[in-house]
Amino acid sequence: MELSDFDSREGTTLMVTIRPYSQEDCEVLRSLVLCLHETLRPLDTDLAPGDQIIDRYFQELMTKVESTAGAVFVAEDDSGLVGYVCLWGCISPEDLDERPDPFSFMAELFVRPECRNLGVGRSLVERAERYAAECGTYKIELKVLARNEAAVRFYEALGYVPRVMVMSKYF
Repeated sequence: MELSDFDSREGTTLMVTIRPYSQEDCEVLRSLVLCLHETLRPLDTDLAPGDQIIDRYFQELMTKVESTAGAVFVAEDDSGLVGYVCLWGCISPEDLDERPDPFSFMAELFVRPECRNLGVGRSLVERAERYAAECGTYKIELKVLARNEAAVRFYEALGYVPRVMVMSKYF
């Protein structure tokens, strides 16, 4: 799918292709996953340094995509991959008091900083939402760090609403 994303505030256009991830993208996708992790570390002191976890984390991320009939979609422009979204297709609720129907989970979304505010993230989310609907799930959930205010605003603008808040107290 070819998209032309226009940001009226910037007055620029970014041509991207949103397509399914392929094995040839593996190393670049891994580097984008690491970039996301390192971007989030200043917002959450519980996150370990990326170089300590990336191999195991990336493998688990991709295993979960496969085991849930999920998908990874990448955004590509003339320079290469500029973003991705990772969707777990059919997840069963863990809490016994929740509705028992499977749902989809948007595990990760990342757009390179220089490509943000140009509609790339929105296009990736829309593609993930279409895939979730194709899976037959009734909702899509995601987690966002409470201190990541820009991401919270982004998801709220797309119609996502808070459902559960996890709170921590450190000693």
